[in-house]
Amino acid sequence: MAEIVLTNTGLDAFLEANPQFRGPGAVRAADAVLSLLALRGADRATGVPEPTPALAKELLLEDLPAFVCAAPGDLGTYPAVLRALAGRFDGERRGRVEGAVGEAEADFERAMGDPGNLTWPRWYAQLLRTDGTDPDDPQAVRAWLAGLDGPPLPDGARRADLMGRTAVADLLLSEVLTRAYVRDAERPPAAGPLLGDHEVAQGIGTVAAALLDRWTAAGLAEGLAGEYAHLAPGPDDFPHLVLADALLDEHLDYYGDPSVPLPPPETEAAEEDVERDADLLAAAVDELAEAEPYGAGEAPGTSMTAGTGGMAGTGGTAGTGGTAGAGGAGVPEPGGGGSGPRGGGAGPYGGEAAHLLYTLYQRGCSAESVARRAAEFEDWAVDPALEDAPVRVPPPASPAYTTPTAGELARLLGSPGITDTDRARLDKPARELAAVVDRLAATGLVFRHGDAFGLTPRGCAVVRYLLAVRRVAVPDAAETAGWDAARLVAAAEGWPPAVAGRVLADWLRARGDGAGAWGELLAAVGTVNAGTSEAAATRALLGLLDWSAAPAEALRKALPDPVAGARAEEALRARGERVEPGVVPESARALRVLDGLPGKRGPLESRRTAFDEAAAGWPGGSAALVATMATADPHETARVLGPLGLAPP
Repeated sequence: MAEIVLTNTGLDAFLEANPQFRGPGAVRAADAVLSLLALRGADRATGVPEPTPALAKELLLEDLPAFVCAAPGDLGTYPAVLRALAGRFDGERRGRVEGAVGEAEADFERAMGDPGNLTWPRWYAQLLRTDGTDPDDPQAVRAWLAGLDGPPLPDGARRADLMGRTAVADLLLSEVLTRAYVRDAERPPAAGPLLGDHEVAQGIGTVAAALLDRWTAAGLAEGLAGEYAHLAPGPDDFPHLVLADALLDEHLDYYGDPSVPLPPPETEAAEEDVERDADLLAAAVDELAEAEPYGAGEAPGTSMTAGTGGMAGTGGTAGTGGTAGAGGAGVPEPGGGGSGPRGGGAGPYGGEAAHLLYTLYQRGCSAESVARRAAEFEDWAVDPALEDAPVRVPPPASPAYTTPTAGELARLLGSPGITDTDRARLDKPARELAAVVDRLAATGLVFRHGDAFGLTPRGCAVVRYLLAVRRVAVPDAAETAGWDAARLVAAAEGWPPAVAGRVLADWLRARGDGAGAWGELLAAVGTVNAGTSEAAATRALLGLLDWSAAPAEALRKALPDPVAGARAEEALRARGERVEPGVVPESARALRVLDGLPGKRGPLESRRTAFDEAAAGWPGGSAALVATMATADPHETARVLGPLGLAPP
């Protein structure tokens, strides 16, 4: 069928008029360019498709990197075909098309060489050429496929990567073919339709495979769809991608953009058979969402195993997540509130499994408290400063779950008024959540020791893989250590403080804690997000640094900094060094006061008291202090001082 599909694109006339395009590679290039231009709706009134600047860019940057395999030496032929087509035009029209081709040519070559754009047909066509197989001999191509034991992969790629790109490319080509058929049926072109009823009756997928065979290697797409389908696994071979979609949704809920990076894991992930583990974890999540609560009458907190493998005796930090009530030790009755569970079986938290997995990774794969997370789900008040407090992981013990004592709960939640009665009310939600954790722990990818739970090293690798296959940015420690200061600060501003502090310290350590590295980091904190509503959250990174480790040279150079100057002054004075008056800008001092005031969740009385104490020693008093704050950061000044009735004059 490959020989009869799209036979009226003007290829013969083009090759006759342009004899420079000889040889199989050049003919394949001309065929692909003319066919795709025609399918995209290019005017064929002159006998060949006429490119426009927009069509030329679409072809080079989207279509060819999805459907075509070309040897490196043949890449230049594709833009050359477009230039030859533009050469039929006169004057400005020719110049616009040639200009568009010139602008896109470098990006086209990069896209054609990008492993992230490989599909199964493009990858195998590339491999068989490297092995010396003639891509125009269908019998040789099939013999080559028969000799493969399994799907070889490009360096750094996974089967799911090629599968996902292939699925997108297949959908794109099917849409292009369908639209071309409908367009020609509604408005029959003088040059004749591209697709006849007979071809379409074979199925759009069959037509698409025939074209891919022409543009990659003869018989390749047909073979991968039939006898050698095991070499090109499709979506049905990746049941865990449903969980990957759920984790992507979680990331979008948190950050709104898959390119916003998550922090690197606290310890190196231990990757084994990551796809098998992903299927195992996805099956557990599905079971939790669909199962009857606790199976056949089991009590919550006693079902299944309690995760005996991995991370025994390892400390960790918990992260953000859930909503906390405002201030005080108020403890509502369980079950009420907007941040409660989102449905599912295995008790009220069965549908929270994907959320739990995501938030554990989002905290750098560090441990969390069952009780604290249950309290957040039940809308109990949790001190914001403790949402990421360290969670000690005890050695493995009895698999049965026991809610922490009232005193331990008070420490975990930052609510000193918690009583044994409160603990008893939290006991049922905590046990219900522990039952969900225990089902996940039965996979060996999650652990629970006492009240602490988290991802095992294998589990961390699996969640990272699931996020990566949906194009969520998941750098490892080596990657973040290699970032420039501005990129690091922009990312760390959105991470849980405990994780951000660790990664910032690692970044400085990778540069020897030198004065230059400190200077770059402090400058980035002051400039990234400057003038925006995120500036205060970015400045909060200064509070995560170990200022005692900063070289004195870096601190002295930072004194004039309008953001970090006051922090540097404090660090120098702590070492007994004298700082000359007037070196530190008033803006830096005012921001230090502003950032030190109790935040929006703190009691207004304590905020007012702290402000009045600072204003008493400020030149010009409270009005001058407010004005300086507002100039330095109007957003944070309005947020923190607005509720006190203070506004710049």
